Order: sequence, then C-alpha cells, then structure tokens
Amino acid sequence: NRMDLWQFDERSLKKATRGLPNSILKEQAELLSKKTQGVVYGRITNMKFEPGNRTVEYNLATVFEVVVPQLDNYSYTLMILYSRNEKDYPIAITVGSNLIDDADEFRPEYECYGSEDFVQALKAILSREDINSNITTLYAKAVF
Repeated sequence: NRMDLWQFDERSLKKATRGLPNSILKEQAELLSKKTQGVVYGRITNMKFEPGNRTVEYNLATVFEVVVPQLDNYSYTLMILYSRNEKDYPIAITVGSNLIDDADEFRPEYECYGSEDFVQALKAILSREDINSNITTLYAKAVF
C-alpha cells in the first residue's frame, strides 16, 4: 500500500491544464487537422531557447508548424511561443519567424500576460488572410 502525498490525480491535472497556453495551442492544432481531414495538420514541439540577448527572460520555445504529409511532408513554422519552463505567462509570440532569427534579434509581435491576451493574440494570428490563404493553397495542392 503506497503512500501518495501528491495533491492531484490524472483527472484533476487534465482539468487544471485545460485553459493553459499549451493546451489551447494543442486544441488549435487538432482543429486544423480535423477541418482539413488530416491533409494539413499542426505539429507542436517544445525546445530550449537560448537568446543571444541575455536580457530576454524566455528559455522555452513552443514551435507550431503546419505540416502537409502529401507534399513530401512539407512543413513551415507558423508561430513560436516563448515562455519560461515553470511559468504559464508571460508569453511572447513571433509569427513567420524561426528560432535562429529570434535568438539573434528578439522582436515578438505579441506579448501576453494572461489567458485573455493570449486567446486574443491567437485569434488575430489564426484569422490573418495570408495564413488562411497559405493553408487553402497547401490543402488544394495536397488533395489534387
């Protein structure tokens, strides 16, 4: 009979993480796949971030890539979320950039200090005309 002194279980942990940035991002990736029947999907990867500028506080990069298996696994980085490993906020977001450029010169398009900010930023990014038109083009090329 083991003694469990942790104050959570799997269910409470899942419930507690539902509104957190990574969960929201994962949900958007799943929706992209669902809306395109898996022709285009979102891949999310966490990586260590080492900015050239030591005043940048972020050490974790969460990369959201758009992937198209039918186009020889073509992928591109849609956005990168920057945070600290042990904190949910603040979060900085770059769009259409990459880790190397961001480490060189850190110029995020968005800085979010809470979930309302974050959802608004994601909504703005995912409703951009250029992003939606890219996905439409990739979808069209992959299905024909």
